[in-house]
Amino acid sequence: MRRRTALTVITLVALLWSCDKGETIVLPNPYDPVASTAPLVTVIYDPDALGDRSYNDLIYQGVEEAAQRYGLRTLQLSPQTAAEGEAYIETLLAQLAAATDTVRRLTIVAGSSYDGLLRRINSLLERNSRADLLYLETDTPLEGKGSTLYLPYYGAMYEAGALTPALTSNTLVIGANPEDQTVGDAIAGFCDGYASNRFKAGDAGLGHGLTVTYLGEHAGQGYNVADSVVMRIVCNVESRPVVLVPICGGSSMTFRRMADIMGGGYLYMGIDRATPSLLCYYSVVKHIDRAVSLCIGQWLSSEGMPKHQRLGLASGYTEMVTHPTEGFVSTYLNGLLTDQIRAELHEEAIRCEASKN
Repeated sequence: MRRRTALTVITLVALLWSCDKGETIVLPNPYDPVASTAPLVTVIYDPDALGDRSYNDLIYQGVEEAAQRYGLRTLQLSPQTAAEGEAYIETLLAQLAAATDTVRRLTIVAGSSYDGLLRRINSLLERNSRADLLYLETDTPLEGKGSTLYLPYYGAMYEAGALTPALTSNTLVIGANPEDQTVGDAIAGFCDGYASNRFKAGDAGLGHGLTVTYLGEHAGQGYNVADSVVMRIVCNVESRPVVLVPICGGSSMTFRRMADIMGGGYLYMGIDRATPSLLCYYSVVKHIDRAVSLCIGQWLSSEGMPKHQRLGLASGYTEMVTHPTEGFVSTYLNGLLTDQIRAELHEEAIRCEASKN
């Protein structure tokens, strides 16, 4: 024991002596934090998208739940402008291409406004076998490295559209913009279901009336608009009762708030997540949180993520849900939608969605 102590003292003296000779010896501090090598998931959203209490917040939730389940690190970026978001993507992919460490990294792009840029530079990731890319939501696979995921809203919207004429003779569909595929498919599904005439408005003593309008002109626009814009659209509805069908992300919450404030014949269809209220009798829900978590699990597996996935009504990643609110309309809906009728409508919507694939 004494001999071991003596050797330790001699070693320390030698180290100190060598320092006096002008040599620098750095001893590791056992209390310094060790850099993590856990896989890293980075998410880049459309400009000012987080906080919408809708689609983007569900993505955030799904990523964080997956991180907790699998022991991952996360970085979630919500740029204020499209230019800032593009700069994030360009910088990140360049860094990933040059990385030489052993850390696995997954980049998730959750915004259609970056489509052109992403398809031009995603090939950079081919230089790094440990870097992967997941692009939401597009039905057009990436050329080169990267996976894509699409949750078609057509089928669930078909169900909601078919049911709507039984509620009112006046329906206003508000899309974010006419260029985003997710918006276009959702509006097409709603309008086709509405035109199916499964639940005739005459059953409730009402006629038909469907109008479609847009908040923006180009991809990425219309998801975050001012209250004054929403107020103007709502007040310009000529006849009520009217069902407001906002297919516009975070802006849909503004339509719901205005409908709740104004009352007097405004009904509301929830979008992206269930939003029950006295004026909201049904919602069309997209389980993007579950879908993103699924993709992260696939990425970590030995098989990896599929090149492209389409998860819609048949797989349960989208659905129409009715809310058990009190009142005449809710009672009427519950009596109208028997288990048999609902099952028939569901299968019809699945078939129609499959025919659009």
